[in-house]
Amino acid sequence: MKIGTRGKLILGLLTVVLLLAAWQGLRYWWYKAYSVGERTGFLRKLSTKGTPLCKYVEGELTLIGAAPGTAAETWTFSIDGVGQDIPVYKKLEEASRAEKTVTLKYRQDLKSWWRCTPHEYFVTDVLSSSAPSPASPAAPAVPAVPAPH
Repeated sequence: MKIGTRGKLILGLLTVVLLLAAWQGLRYWWYKAYSVGERTGFLRKLSTKGTPLCKYVEGELTLIGAAPGTAAETWTFSIDGVGQDIPVYKKLEEASRAEKTVTLKYRQDLKSWWRCTPHEYFVTDVLSSSAPSPASPAAPAVPAVPAPH
């Protein structure tokens, strides 16, 4: 069977496309869940962003544990998928309304150029805490009155 010039060109282009697809698949597998962990703080923002064809959910968590007198660090993240019917999104909304500290379990995916979100951190689960937010007013402390002698 003899392959003409046109056939060789098509076969060459197909080979290049398949090699690029294999390379991207290998990169996805290699960098998926590069890092996993937990972060604790107060959920500050949860929003849906992007163009109509490329939407993503973005959130901000103000981390606790900073030294007194320093600015609090803000951590931005995303979640897999878009929509209010995703269980992680529902948990994040509840945590945002409760104004309490939350611990977010996350996964870090590196070098995902095909994703809509500019973030590499993806929240996989939300663990609630019972500690109130420092912005919420606490009951005033009643000073101890010394007993008269």
